[in-house]
Amino acid sequence: MKTIIKISILFLLFSSMGAGCVKDHESDQQNVNIMLYDKPLSVIQQYITGNWDLHYQIGGIAGGKYVDDYNSYLNLTSNHIIMGNDLYGVVVDTAIIWKHNDYTYLLSYPSSPISYIVVQIKKDTLVIRDDLNDGYSYYYTKH
Repeated sequence: MKTIIKISILFLLFSSMGAGCVKDHESDQQNVNIMLYDKPLSVIQQYITGNWDLHYQIGGIAGGKYVDDYNSYLNLTSNHIIMGNDLYGVVVDTAIIWKHNDYTYLLSYPSSPISYIVVQIKKDTLVIRDDLNDGYSYYYTKH
């Protein structure tokens, strides 16, 4: 009987330790802090791959903050982009064109008049900025 109790206690200890490790790993994935604009293209592509929801954007001439009311989203792979929202549906579904300037890789696509700088991931938020003076910064979270 004592053997069964000891085995049960050991099983519970090891089970709880394993669950703790999974929780920490999930927590680490949600708390990534990395500047991406100065990284190699392969690193940028690795970190941005996934499905992202737009929460707000900041910028423009007056520097205002605009909350997303239409559930805009961004689905990225290393070389493909899908953008859309509840109002218009899918508005972009095409290949990404990566360009390199003097200091970073710029994300663009064939129908886009501008390019975007993939700035950083801070905690669970991807920040992408227009490559323009008085441009917008877009704040996405992964889903």
